Formats: sequence, structure tokens, C-alpha cells
Amino acid sequence: MKSSPLHNFAGLTAIVLHRSEEPMRKVVEVCDRLGVRALPRTGDLTAEVARTADLIIVDIDTGHDEQFPWPVGDAPVPLIGLVGSESPGRLAWALGQQVDAYLPISALGNLFSALVIAHETFARKGNRARYEHEIARQRAGRLDVIRAVLRLMPECRDEALALKQLRTMAMVEQITLEDAAALLLSENQVKRVDGQ
Repeated sequence: MKSSPLHNFAGLTAIVLHRSEEPMRKVVEVCDRLGVRALPRTGDLTAEVARTADLIIVDIDTGHDEQFPWPVGDAPVPLIGLVGSESPGRLAWALGQQVDAYLPISALGNLFSALVIAHETFARKGNRARYEHEIARQRAGRLDVIRAVLRLMPECRDEALALKQLRTMAMVEQITLEDAAALLLSENQVKRVDGQ
């Protein structure tokens, strides 16, 4: 699925996490030029403050896991890492956090590019997570498909016909084969309970 990157960031809110005043001031100035409302913070991020953000710009030289109110690598908004020292340990930490884009402090004028990359990367991560969740859900439903086919076999007298009937049910209901199997099994469960 192809998505088009966001090119207008005006009106977004960015939380800027940095302990040094001068770099923070420069980031805020560049954000202002792009129409992004920047909220500077020197400490850790609370869940309440994080909910106000559309993106987070974090200094990776001083970043740490406890700085964020979410599990490691599970940011709810795009993350841009400000790169200062380029030390391997700091870059490894940022990679572990799944930072979406990197911006050298010496190149703050390129913030627009970092915003585009961060938003596109974040969107792709979300799409990939949804796809993986759907695949896992379908795999988990395979056993239900087998059970549903077995449930239909006495009526159809053939596994191919039973599977065809289940597929027809899925098409009529406009649901997946796995969902049709779960529906059939739950309906049979209800009938069995009602029959008792």
C-alpha cells in the first residue's frame, strides 16, 4: 500500500526533550518557522504531557528508557532523534527506541526533511503491525476452520463440500473464512446450550 508523505506540519505539536537550553531554543525556532508548536521539556515525559503531542523530538545523547511513559520501542507518535555525539551506545539506544528519523544538531535547518521521514516511517510501522496482527489472527483461526468443516461433514458428507459451504457462508456474510468458522461454531454452541 503506497502512502503519500505529509508535507504540511502547521498546527502540529512537538515536545522537545533536551537538557541544554541553546539547542532547545534553536529547535523551537525552526519548529516555529514550520508552524509546529514546540513544547520544550528538560525532564522525563509524563503520560499526560505525551498525550498532547503529535511528535516528539528527543536528544539521544541524554535519552534513557525511563524518559518515556510507554514500553521501549512503542512510541504512540513519531520520534525524531537529535544527534550530537554520534556515539555507538547512544545510536544503539535510539535504534532500540525505534526512533523514526534522525537529525544532527548541526543541521537543524533540515527539520522539515526529518518530519517527513519520521511521519512516513511511523505510518509504515503502524501498517506493518496491523498486517502482522491480521496474519496472526488468521493463523489462530485455522483450527476453527478445521472444526467448522468437521461440524459440517455429517450434513455435507464430504470435506470438500463442507469447506465449500463454509466459503459460501463467508462470502454471503462478507467476512473471512476464519471468522465464518468462528461464527458457525458459536452458533452451534448456542443451539447446543438452548437445546439443553
